[in-house]
Amino acid sequence: MPLDLDVFRADALCPREPSPRESPALSDPQQHATPAPTNRRPYAATSGALLAASPIPFAIVSWAHGGLTNAPLAAALVGGFAVLALLLAGLRISGHPRSGRLAGALGLAALVGLAAPRLPHAPGLTLLLAVAVLFGLGSLWQLGSPLFSPALRRRNAGSGMVRGSATAALAFWVVVALGGDPTTTTTAATTAAVGASALVAMALGATWLVRRRHSRNPRTRLLTGSLLGSLALAAVTWHDPWSLVSSGAVYTLLAAVFGPRTEPADASTSRWWTALFEHPERMLVTTFATMALVGTIVLALPQSSTSGVGIGGLDAAFTAVSAVCVTGLIVRDTPVEFTMLGQTTLLLLMQLGGLGIMTFSTAALRMLGGRMSMRQESAIARLIGTQDRSRLVSSAQDVLKVTFVTEGIGALALAALFVAHGDSFGAALWRGAFTAISAFCNAGFALQSDSLMPFQHSPLVLHTIALLIVIGGLSPAVVLTFARRGEGGRRALPVQVRICTLAALVLLVGGGAFYLLAEWDHSLAGLSIADKLHNAWFQSATLRTAGFNSVDLAVVHPATYVMMLALMFVGASPGGTAGGVKTTTVAVLALSVWHTIRGAPRTTAFGRTLPDRTVQRAAVIVSIAVASGGVALIALLLTQQIPLPEAAFEVVSALATVGLSQGATAQLDEVGKLVILACMFAGRIGPLSIMMFMSQRTAAGAATLPTENIDVG
Repeated sequence: MPLDLDVFRADALCPREPSPRESPALSDPQQHATPAPTNRRPYAATSGALLAASPIPFAIVSWAHGGLTNAPLAAALVGGFAVLALLLAGLRISGHPRSGRLAGALGLAALVGLAAPRLPHAPGLTLLLAVAVLFGLGSLWQLGSPLFSPALRRRNAGSGMVRGSATAALAFWVVVALGGDPTTTTTAATTAAVGASALVAMALGATWLVRRRHSRNPRTRLLTGSLLGSLALAAVTWHDPWSLVSSGAVYTLLAAVFGPRTEPADASTSRWWTALFEHPERMLVTTFATMALVGTIVLALPQSSTSGVGIGGLDAAFTAVSAVCVTGLIVRDTPVEFTMLGQTTLLLLMQLGGLGIMTFSTAALRMLGGRMSMRQESAIARLIGTQDRSRLVSSAQDVLKVTFVTEGIGALALAALFVAHGDSFGAALWRGAFTAISAFCNAGFALQSDSLMPFQHSPLVLHTIALLIVIGGLSPAVVLTFARRGEGGRRALPVQVRICTLAALVLLVGGGAFYLLAEWDHSLAGLSIADKLHNAWFQSATLRTAGFNSVDLAVVHPATYVMMLALMFVGASPGGTAGGVKTTTVAVLALSVWHTIRGAPRTTAFGRTLPDRTVQRAAVIVSIAVASGGVALIALLLTQQIPLPEAAFEVVSALATVGLSQGATAQLDEVGKLVILACMFAGRIGPLSIMMFMSQRTAAGAATLPTENIDVG
């Protein structure tokens, strides 16, 4: 074995640290400040990932060549070579990087060769395989940049292998699970390969736990619990091969996210999530995407479907994004096709997506005794919407209090009403809790196949749900402002609260009156006068991003159709659970237009001057929303056989995270589902990201250029 001269010189120049029994006076103080990082193993995580990926060639041979037994001899030999190359690379790369890198690169190249016969017929998997191979080659050959920190000492080598193997095994399981119905389309060889990959990851994790069996570190306990939980789940599902191998996904998910630390203790300032946590736009997108991914995995499980067969990756992703983005568009009938596990997953996704994961994280951080840096506080403050950083945690806690109290009261009230309609106590309680959370979060998911049409003659149910929708749309901050004023506060209401309240009243009353007049002989036909009033009011409330319907929206008058598009586009108040461009945005633009027509030099509201930058932000948000809707509509019309009115309604409903549909959702193919999925995600995080991006970036120090007028209009 060749001598590592770099390590030898480092050891020679930096003698060992004195033991605690040695006198500090006789030791070099610099030895305590910068200990020499000896015996580094920079590819520990990559080693674990390669070992866990070694069964993948068997799955590719089975997929690309019609099974292991039917595969040509050449494909079998290449598959065997790929397995051996990945195993050799995983075993040698930490100690012998050059030979390990070469073996790993040959194994990855062999994967592409094995899959070549099927790649022209599977563009999605082709792209996925290309990304995976490029990422693997980059991890192998980019100097000093493996999957995790390169400055790993020998004591951290096992930690890196645990997380690397868990990440690779989890990614393999996700690809197979989301590639179709795994219980019918997945061969025995592919199922066995997924199980073998999970077993490798679990074996590496168990080995690390045995070495740390006396540790009381929370990560060690969590890893132990996840390993035991996966084994217990495997014992329960042993009769079903796919469920059996899927039990390992529980361990790999927790080990990949919360597994042992792989970086030195002094590397906290350089962790990748530190930069993420200090940039609210990245944090917002990442948290919503992570929630959607986790929800997709759970909803794709056979245990989430009443048929016992997974609903498929695309439908699971569509439903998860719809729940996280509190939209409510569905391609699967919620009460019919989802088990209690699936419905509970939807409930959690709606709650987290409605409030925003950062509100929960901030409150949890205080409960756990954690602290944030100034930049992190600034990022969270922009997400929550508070200007006073000293009240950051208390603001998040106030939001949670308003939310849970309102949802709790609404759930009890609806449960009592559902019992009166004939539900059993347990079914009514579950239906009431699900509906209350869905209504407050403006999500639109219901446990009735035809939404709230069975309750169009039940005004108490409609008005209870409408009240939850309005409170959630106003935002907890506005509700708290009125509550504190009712307790004796005499300060004038902020301008934003006044605008939010006035806009909500105008849209609710005006929308309800218009709907009543226009739909008297259309969607409201056949109802009594009292029921027409109740349902018109309810539709006015739910059109602004809630997504419930108590009447048939496919038969509305064309004038009502235009009004519905306008209400969906506007949405509700900023800081609330609803979507749209927000009432304050439209109000600011309307005030700007009014003052410009009058020749006023400034835009004012309630005795206050609105900054020009606020007007610019409103114009940018509306412009981008209109442009996004146009692009999505063109994409939908080019790829789907859907009439223009229905396609436009679908796009606006998705971008405004409303969830109403005139029947186009059921007609979408895979491409159409992806277009609407992207609209829902962009509609939820887009306006917030734009607002935060503009609020923290100014062109400071820019030169003042000459002014010149341009004729417009």
